[in-house]
Formats: sequence, structure tokens, C-alpha cells
Amino acid sequence: MKKLARLGLIGVLHATVYLWLLPHLILPRFGSLGSKITVGVLIVLSVIILTSAFVKKKKP
Repeated sequence: MKKLARLGLIGVLHATVYLWLLPHLILPRFGSLGSKITVGVLIVLSVIILTSAFVKKKKP
């Protein structure tokens, strides 16, 4: 259930950024460079969240 919540969090994050934040705030103010930086940060955050969700920690 915890993994589903994290996947849902990623979905909400992507939807918010791509449908509202990027076209209405970032693109008009910062142009294509701001868009590229935003997408890059979003990808890094997604990888971090997915990695923490699916990689098991080794116990010593």
C-alpha cells in the first residue's frame, strides 16, 4: 500500500507540474531554459521516490 501511495504522489506531482505550473508560471517567466530545468528536477525527484519505494535496504 505504501508503494501505491508513492506512485500516486508521483502522478499528482507530474500532473500538477505539467498541467499547471509549467505552462502558466514557468514558461512565461523563464522560457525554454526554465522548462528544461523544471523537467530535469522533476525526473530526478521521480527517480529518488521510485528508488526509495522499490529498493530494499540491506540489514547488517
